[in-house]
Order: sequence, then C-alpha cells, then structure tokens
Amino acid sequence: MGKKPKAAAKAPQEDEEAPEGAVVLGGAWTCECEYENEPDAMECAACEAARPKFVDPKFENFVVGLIQTVAAVPGKDKLKVVEVDVGEEKALQIVTNAGNVKEGSRVVVAKVGAIVNDEPIKKGNVGGQMSEGMLCDGPMLGWTGGGAGAAALLPDSFEVGGPPPDQRPRGDGK
Repeated sequence: MGKKPKAAAKAPQEDEEAPEGAVVLGGAWTCECEYENEPDAMECAACEAARPKFVDPKFENFVVGLIQTVAAVPGKDKLKVVEVDVGEEKALQIVTNAGNVKEGSRVVVAKVGAIVNDEPIKKGNVGGQMSEGMLCDGPMLGWTGGGAGAAALLPDSFEVGGPPPDQRPRGDGK
C-alpha cells in the first residue's frame, strides 16, 4: 500500500491544541510521519503511532459509548433505558427510542452540555426515567447516510470515551 497524497491541514482553533506533529483532517488524519490514514484508524498504518486526540469543536461533549444494558421503559412502547460506558468512572443512563441498540453496540453519545440541533443537552426525566444524555443518529452528526431515529452505530475500532468520527464509518469497519 503506497503513501497517500498529503491533504491540506485543518488549523486548530486558538483555544485548542493539536498534538505536535500530527494533524486531523476532515475525516482522514495525517500522522507525524506524513502518512494520511483512514478516518476511523486508531493508529497510523505506516508507523503505528497512536491517532491524535484532537477533536472537532462541533463534537465537544460527544463521545463514543458502549451499550452495557438495555431495558424497556415500563408503560412506554418504544422507549428503552440504556446504561452506556463513556470511558468515565460511572456509566450514563440514557433513555432512547432508537430501535437498533443492543448490548455491546458502540454508539455516539451526546453528553450533558453537548449542542444538538442548536439546543444544549440537559439531564432530564424522559418517560419517567432519568436520562443523562442522548444517543445520536447520523443526521444529528451531519453524516450522510444512516436513518433519522436510528442510533449511529460504530465499529469496535473506535475507542470508548474517544471522539466520534466526523463522517459515517464504512460498513466494513474502515
């Protein structure tokens, strides 16, 4: 596999720091060795350096989560309460109507404080259950493809608690 051409680098905002020698692009990212990697690659294909932790500001308070439990909300046909590991000490409890979630699914979570459709996510009561965030669908994330109302599912290559991709991952996990 040959070296891909180098794309224009995205400059970090003033209050953000990109890791020295590594730049994250619109989806793909370029390592300090100058190899351009696939958007969901967690390490450089050329030199095996870890992917930098620079996050697009539009994804502030958005993380990759791992569904630990799924239970129906009593008296509510479509609502489910899920426990989601987001890489913190305590899992988040989130109420959702996404029908495609199951234990072991990796999803994109908007934590309290995230801005979704110009509205901040708040901790609140949904269907009689406390909800500490929101599972995101593709359109909420600005992705093409993926249905509205269906949780955006990610391949296992995405680190729990890490930043979500800025575009929908391919179905083959790449």
